[in-house]
Parts: sequence; C-alpha cells; structure tokens
Amino acid sequence: MDFTRKAKWTFVLVTVLFSLVELPSANHTSINDTSIEMIHVGLILDAQSWVGKIVDSCISLAISDFYSRNRHYQTKLIVHNRDSEGDSLLVLSQALVLLENFKLDAIIVAENSAAVKILAELGSRVKIPIISLFAAGPSLSFSEYPYLIQIGQDESSQAKVIAAIVEAFSWRSVTLIYEDNDPARPILSNAITSFDQHVALLASSTDEEIVEQLRNLMGLQTTVLLVHMSPTLASRLFLNARRLGMMSQGYAWITTDMTTNFMNSMDPSVIESMQGVVGFKPHIPASKELRKLAIRWSKNLNENQNLEEMEINVYGIWSYDMVWAVAAAAERVMTRHPHILHQVTRMNMNFTTIRSSQSGLVFMDEILQSRFKGISGGFQLTNGRLIPKEFEIVNVFKGERIIGYWNPGNGITSLMKQENHNETNSTSSSKLENVIWPGGTMNIPKGWSLHGKRLRIGVPVNNGFREIISVTRDPRTNETTVTGYCVDVFKEAVQSLVYEVHYDFIPFEDANGQMAGTYNDLILQVYYKNYDAVMGDTTIHDSRFPYVDFTMPFTDIGIGTVVPKINKKSIWIFLMPLSGDLWITTAAFFILTGLVIWFIERPINEEFQGSLCEQIGMIFWYSFSTLVFAHKEKLLSNLSKFVVIIWVFVVLIITSSYTATLASMLTVQQIELNLKQDYVGYHYGFLLSGAVSNLNFKNPRLKPYKSPEEYADALGRGSNNGGVSAIVDEIPYLKVFLAKNSSDYTIGKSNTTTGGFGFVFPKGSPLVQDISSAIMRLREEEKLQLMENKWFRSAESIFTDQDTRSKPSRLNLHSFGGLFLVTGISSTSALLLCLFQKSRAIIIRKFKFFLNSMDSVKDYLKVRYITTLAILFN
Repeated sequence: MDFTRKAKWTFVLVTVLFSLVELPSANHTSINDTSIEMIHVGLILDAQSWVGKIVDSCISLAISDFYSRNRHYQTKLIVHNRDSEGDSLLVLSQALVLLENFKLDAIIVAENSAAVKILAELGSRVKIPIISLFAAGPSLSFSEYPYLIQIGQDESSQAKVIAAIVEAFSWRSVTLIYEDNDPARPILSNAITSFDQHVALLASSTDEEIVEQLRNLMGLQTTVLLVHMSPTLASRLFLNARRLGMMSQGYAWITTDMTTNFMNSMDPSVIESMQGVVGFKPHIPASKELRKLAIRWSKNLNENQNLEEMEINVYGIWSYDMVWAVAAAAERVMTRHPHILHQVTRMNMNFTTIRSSQSGLVFMDEILQSRFKGISGGFQLTNGRLIPKEFEIVNVFKGERIIGYWNPGNGITSLMKQENHNETNSTSSSKLENVIWPGGTMNIPKGWSLHGKRLRIGVPVNNGFREIISVTRDPRTNETTVTGYCVDVFKEAVQSLVYEVHYDFIPFEDANGQMAGTYNDLILQVYYKNYDAVMGDTTIHDSRFPYVDFTMPFTDIGIGTVVPKINKKSIWIFLMPLSGDLWITTAAFFILTGLVIWFIERPINEEFQGSLCEQIGMIFWYSFSTLVFAHKEKLLSNLSKFVVIIWVFVVLIITSSYTATLASMLTVQQIELNLKQDYVGYHYGFLLSGAVSNLNFKNPRLKPYKSPEEYADALGRGSNNGGVSAIVDEIPYLKVFLAKNSSDYTIGKSNTTTGGFGFVFPKGSPLVQDISSAIMRLREEEKLQLMENKWFRSAESIFTDQDTRSKPSRLNLHSFGGLFLVTGISSTSALLLCLFQKSRAIIIRKFKFFLNSMDSVKDYLKVRYITTLAILFN
C-alpha cells in the first residue's frame, strides 16, 4: 500500500492532535543510569479497556522481573505509554508522536483494530518491529510485512475450533453475534459456512437496542448463538439475554476467546447470567512460574485500584513473555552489534520528521530467533507469529470448568489427554466432559426451535388413490379432513419426536376443489415459503433437490408394471414351455435311447425278449418311463446302465426347466408392446421420464389415468379396444390397485428408477433429519408394515420377483443342444462298443470252430497213416 498517497487525510488530523498531546515521558523507568543503553519501546493501548489495563500492568511486572534477575545487562527497556482511547485514528497518531519524539526500537500495540495494518506498513518503512498483541488474520502475512510480529491465534484459525465444537454437537446452523467494529468478523463468517444469521452490535449500543436484536433472534429457528465481542459488550448482552429467557433450555451459547479470556474477571451477576455457556481460550499450562506471577499480580491488584477485580489472563501472560523476548533480544544486539544502536536515521513523513534506529533489522532478527520457556509455555515465533498450540474448551456452571481441549493435530481431546498421546483427530462430543447447558440440563440442545410456531403443511388433492392420500370437505361445516397412509405415517413420525410440532394441513386446491397445479408446483410452494412442508405422495426425484429437501422414503422405491394374468383356459397351455423343434428332438431322443437300451440288453436280458410286439412295446415303455423315473426293468449290461445314467440326467434338467417355465407362464403374461398396436397407461402426474425406457418398452403410446377404477377399465378393454396392455406406475399406487384386483392382474417389479415417497421441507430444515430418523424407527418397529396392511390390505403376496424385461420365454432346442449332444455321443458310443463286442464274439467263435475242424483232420490223417502202416506190414 502507498502509505503517503492513501493516508494524507490522517496526517492532517495528526498535525492538529500534536498541539493537544503533552510532551512524552517514560512511565515505567526513569533514565538515570547513563552507562546503560536505553532501548525505547512505544506502547499503544486503550487505557480504559480490560485488555489495556491488564497488558499495562503485566508489562510493568515483566520489566521489573527481567532486570531484577539480569542486573548485569547493558541495556534496559524504556516503555512509553500512549492511550488510543479505542480509536483507530488515535492509534496511528500516537505512533507518529512517539516516532517523532523518541528513537524508538519497537512499538507494542494492544489494539485489535484496522490501524494495525497501517502500523505494519509504517514499521516496514521506518524498519522497526511492530508487535501486535492481537493476531490480525491471514491478510497480514509475514512475507508482506516483515517487521510485524503477531501474538495469538488469528480468527481464521479460531474458526476451526468453532467448527469442531459445532460439528461435535451435530448442529447444522449457527447465528453469529459480533461487535461491529471488529475487523475479524468477515474472516469468521467466511470460515464457518454454517452461520445462518449475522447480528452486529456496536460497543455504544444501548440496552434497548440489544434487547431489540435479541427479540429478533428469538423469532428465528436457530438456537445456537456464537458471541464474538469484547467482554464489556458481552456482559451486557448476556444480562439482557437472561431477562428475555434466552438463557433457558433449548439454547446453546458459544463464546470466542475475546470473551472467554476475561470470564474470570466478570461481575458475579454476569457470570450468573452466563450459566451453561461453552467457550474456548488458549491453554496456558500450569507451572510454578505462572503461580508466582499470579501471586505478584494479586499484590499489584491490591495496590492499583485501576485494575478493579480483574484476574490475570492470556493477554497479560503473552505480554509478559513478549517483553522478556524483546529485552533479551536488545541485550544480544548490544553484545553483538554495539555500534548499530547509536546510529539514528531521520525520515520525513509528509507533515512530520521521525527518528528511528538503524538497528531495526538486526533487532527484528534477534526477536524472531528467541527460544525460551516462558509463562505461556515454549516461546517461539513462527513466520512472525506466536501461535498457541492448544485451546481449552470450558463450560460455565457455578464458575468456569474445563471440559476438554482442542489442537490442530488431534482435534477435540479429552481431559485425560496426557495419558493418551495417540488420540486420532476427532470432533466427537464424547471426548468432552458432560456439559451443563442453559437451563441446567445435560441434554444437548438440538440447535433450533419452532418457538410454538404452527407449520403450514401443504397437501396434494389427489382423490384418485384415497388409500394413499384423501382430502374431503364437509359441505355443512366446511371442515377439511385429510386421511390416508401418508397421513398416518406423518402423524406417527411427528408424534415420536422428543419435542412438540404443531401443524395445520392446507390443501393445495383451487376454487373448484381441484389440484391447483402439478406436484412440482406444490413442491415449489415450499421453496417460495408459502408452505413450511408438504405431506403426501410426493416422489423423491433428483430434479427437485435444488429447491427442497426430502426425508428418507417411507414407501417402496421404484416403479412396476401391472398386466392381466395369462388366459389359463387354453387346453394346449402345457405345450407352450417347449418350442416345436425341442418337442420333436426330445421325442426322437426318447426313442433313440430306448432302441439303444433294447439293442444292448435283448441278447442277455429276458425282460427285453419275446414277440416282436412285446419288444417294440418294451422299447417305448422303457424310454418314456424315465420321464417320471418309473423304469423298473433290471439292466444287466454296464453299457446300458451308462446310457441310462446320462439320459436320466438330461431328462431331469429338461423336466425341471419345463416345470419352471410353465409356472412362470401361468403367473405372468409376457408383455410385448407393439409400436402400432399396444398402449401403456400411467398415473396422471407421474414423472414418467426415463421410466418407460428403463422397462425396455419400445416407444409405446401412453395414456394417463387417475384412479384404480380407471386402471381396471383400461386393462380390461386392452389396446385393441381403446384400453391399454399394461400400467406403469410407482409401487405404492400399484399396491392399492392390486389389493382390489389381485385375482385378475399381477405385477413385475422393475429397477429402482424413483426414490419412493418422502415428505418435503425447506432446504436445510432440521426437521428433515429428525423425521427421517422417526421413519427409520417406524420401519424397524414394523409399524410401517402395519399401516400398509391397514390401507393396502397387504398386497405384498401378489408381487413377483420377476423383472418385466426378463420374460419367461419358451425353451428352444438351442438351449439344450449341449445336453442332447452329450446323450447322443454316449448312446452312440455305447451302441458302437456293443457292436464291436458282438463282432468280436462272432470272430472268436469262428476261429474256435476252425481250430476244432483242424483237430478232426489231424485225427483222420493219423488214423489213415496207422492203417496204411498196418497194411504194409501185414
């Protein structure tokens, strides 16, 4: 930023203020010892604020303690106080006065104001450290302002603590109440997206103005309130909130460290009004040094009436440690670079000339390298920041008590964290001690309340399906009655809530008592805030979510198709499961198998012998008896047994498939919609886009209907007589229809292309989760099923698990080609092996006959030989 160009108007005022400012004096230490190098430090604070009083006193204690322990040091800090009176303009002007009158080596500012950014630019120009006891946020980065040191957690980081607390208690929205002159408010509001409302209060706001803002908050549904303001304004806020009854059961109050840091210093009446508040503040570990400082603070408190009854807090402790760091850094500069401290530079800043030491860069480096164990714990600056490592989460109940901790690494941790160093990141409230909430209850506030408001519940006027939702009006009393399954579910869910919800049913109708638009129009009434909710047969659909929220479905999801049951009067229906070629092939294989068995068994089995007629009868009897596994003839050949085993397996598969297909055909009629002939009916107002294509219908012609009676009439007439071949609708409507016509029609379920029925609420409504939880309980307790039985007469038994796209088609030869191939090969192989065995037996017999014939020839020749010999010798 160009300081000269953008702040000229400021310096015009500064020149006027110079005439009103007294000559500066060193408030904390007089300059008497000329042998010691004096390090001049400016201190700008609001002398009347709580922070200003505590910081001023702790800096005095720090200087006294540091130099009483380091008497041999060659340097000494001289602190020059200036009162900003809480005015950002005075912060800047007092800084310029100090720079003009002293050779400052650093400026400490205890103000959380927009002036810190200007001082940071000023420090970069004059090259002296600017130490802010408040972190101004990520906008003032160390890379951009290398002479700025910030103490404490910036608000964007504190937002993480707030988010963790909000998430731990499952709150969905928070109202931020902030002090209007707080520059950190936009940071908080941007960091936490759950803020439902922002309420600004001025430090000068009267009690009447505070009460007016609180009354406005009472009319909101959100009851989680985050307070981010100074302790003075916060005290007045809580006193007035208690008078209005906002510190009672159902409310949750959270305070940031701006208020929580001063809670122990507040008036007892304020603490009494803050019972149940949850807050957080930086954690300062207990130590002997802290206890000693607290004792010294108490003594100083008795001597200084200006401190009233305040207790030392984190701002005082940080100031104490920061002074020790600055004093030690000054001594190191003196020791290592003594010549630099005496070099002075004069700079002309438009209307004034200021003096500054050239040691600023070295001094800044020494401060940044400070490493020591201070009262606040380990003191170490990272990128120009002293960042607290942990926050305490406290609960106000008869005083302040710690209920847990939060740190960036592990999130929310328990009080026993020292015993468990392996806790994982968590935002669960189970890590916290029991919280006593406003009203003295331990029940976690829900985070919102209807405050007795009666909800306007829009109801669709759909009298076609009266079992689902029905709106009737008494002509004499003009009283409207709403009944049906949806009404029972809604009433039961609301009744099961732990809090009361009052409501009125408002029919969405025109002057003629008809539906005043489509279902989309009805749902948009919630978006336009004409209704607080919609109760009825409203389908959960993705196109509606940008406008409203739905509860979880309380009906079956998806759509189905109703068709007439198949005509069972046909005397040839038993032939339908198998195609013609399959019937012929099966019969042929029956005969083939019988022939093979007869051929193998006839020579050796008496049961397969007899007359020609008896043998033919046996062939057919044996093969067809395997159909019902009634064959009793004993087989002797292993080959025939092998053939029968394979064939019985084939018969088993064919008969099972036949039975299943016939059963399917007797249950569901296959729908084959034809582009030119068939029509499909659907419920009037049903979101049909995508439904028909998902059911695999090929461009059907559609007809809308409004009631179960119209469904029955259209299906009875059929597509050829002005009706339809099927009805496509959501499952609840079809249940109502089939409950009345279950004997004539049946349903095949489709994919879940719709989300079922759900109740409609505005975006972000807490009722969505509560009603959804109630619906889940009703489902688990089977109360939803009881209500379905009451209104739908339990149509569940008439549903089939068959999808309309997987029709029970006739079985063809191709489906069993492998089986027939197996049995054909086995039969052929057995037959060939049998033939081989028979031919082999014939050959063996012939060979034996031949051998026997040869033996006879040999005997004849032998006899002739002997006879011949006898004749010769005789």
